[in-house]
Amino acid sequence: MDIRVYSSFVTTAELMNMTAAAHRLNMTQSALSRQITGLEAHLGVKLFEKSGRNIRLTGEGELLMAKAQALLAAERELRLQADGLSQGDTGVLRLGACSQLIERYFPDFLRGWRDQNPGVDLRIEDAGGAELIEKLKGGQVHCTVSAAPAQPVETFGLRRIGSLGYLAVAAPGFFDRPGQPIEASDLFDKPLLMLNRKHASREVFDAVMRVYGARPEIIVESYSPHTLFSLAEGGNGVAIVPSSARISSASLMRRPIMLKGEPVRFDISAMWNTQLPPPAFAQRFIDALAAHIAREEEKEERQPFRRGALYSV
Repeated sequence: MDIRVYSSFVTTAELMNMTAAAHRLNMTQSALSRQITGLEAHLGVKLFEKSGRNIRLTGEGELLMAKAQALLAAERELRLQADGLSQGDTGVLRLGACSQLIERYFPDFLRGWRDQNPGVDLRIEDAGGAELIEKLKGGQVHCTVSAAPAQPVETFGLRRIGSLGYLAVAAPGFFDRPGQPIEASDLFDKPLLMLNRKHASREVFDAVMRVYGARPEIIVESYSPHTLFSLAEGGNGVAIVPSSARISSASLMRRPIMLKGEPVRFDISAMWNTQLPPPAFAQRFIDALAAHIAREEEKEERQPFRRGALYSV
């Protein structure tokens, strides 16, 4: 049954007058009468009865009136939802991101973005760089935010949205100049606590070690930087982590890592699968996150001894 027939029924029931209802619906009275008769035949009940010069609902009509109103309300909501989808304003955004970037940038960003995009159901999955690439290839996520891969992926679109450096983090005794930059070569005679190779950021530091031909003692490789911080706090070695990592222990010292006098840095990138194009609002998310990261980098530039993302903790 055409949804417009139910609209005719509700309008007629509200006005209790066929002539007035037909006028409001912009149709002839005979056409309206045929619609009501057809609806009664479809439902198998009488909806209206004569009441002097007007009409009134039957008992069955009164019961079905509320159902028809609910049906029309649901249809309006469905249309609004469909309009939102066609305009890129409504839907589900499945995002993959590494835990360090979620921890560093999302707490101050996420609520504001969700408030500004109430029609988008945002679902975030925490994973490492290699895992994120596989999820993107398989269509399990629409886009990812992580360190840029060492080698470009042919079917992926990529946008740089920021950059980070590395920190060497250790207990007192390992460092004599906390807060000041340290050359990577000065770390290779110390026991190192490293993130595992599921992290794209690890590829960059491995490349630094190859530059020096270094084979340092790596005593732990972990998925979590907080595991490394716990071990470092116990005096077990120097943790090598991206500068996005949050260090809560006041007893740990940190030093930005340099390569021949230049900060060791890597790009943060948003990626998407060009063979499985993401919804329109995914681009809005990436734009907003890039702007947020740029503001955070500007704030860090203004902080003494902590210029750039290299110094953030």
